[in-house]
Amino acid sequence: MDASKIDSLIRMEWSMFHSVNEGGPKASCQEDPDTFYGMRKAQFLSWDDATVDSYYRDVEAATKQGRNLVMEKYIHMMKTTQPREYAELVLRVVYPCDEALELAQKITDKMIEQTVVLHKEYPYVAGAGRPLYSAADFGGFISVETYQKGELYTYSLNTLKCLWSHLCNLESEGKSLARIILEYSVAHYGYDSLEKAEAQNRKYAEAQPVEFGPAPCRWC
Repeated sequence: MDASKIDSLIRMEWSMFHSVNEGGPKASCQEDPDTFYGMRKAQFLSWDDATVDSYYRDVEAATKQGRNLVMEKYIHMMKTTQPREYAELVLRVVYPCDEALELAQKITDKMIEQTVVLHKEYPYVAGAGRPLYSAADFGGFISVETYQKGELYTYSLNTLKCLWSHLCNLESEGKSLARIILEYSVAHYGYDSLEKAEAQNRKYAEAQPVEFGPAPCRWC
């Protein structure tokens, strides 16, 4: 894996992410490059070279064209979270072809299937985040399904084909892409295994009083 290419890719994405809602107030996550870097790196390290290379070309081409793929991702996500606003903004995005939509759905379905397993095995690490399905999109909560499809809709058809092939190859080897991403994610925070991350997060959660705070950032 080309570490310098991944770093360059994340820098391009960060520029897009940081400029979403340009001129308006920034969300807290837009001022947290370390978390952004860690989460995006976890994803790209879990991909094979063909998928990283194809997506790099997507982002590079979009940058040259003046497209903000991160903004387009959020517009796609608004289809279930803010349908009225989505109807007005969808014309700003490059909408996927039918083949790309079909692949995006297949990838999303497979990733959710794998994530269900992680929620059961590591509830304090994997299960403490987003709800799984778009039907649960409300009050600022954005599901895994909505977020996943929103991002996949910004990928080129070639990138989707590469990612689907990689996902299937991993599965044929008895491996889970969702699990690999989660392993890299917790490694960013210093854990050398999901088991240790789960134990530490469970200990922390059980020591906290029950509180009802504000809804999470809709961009993260």
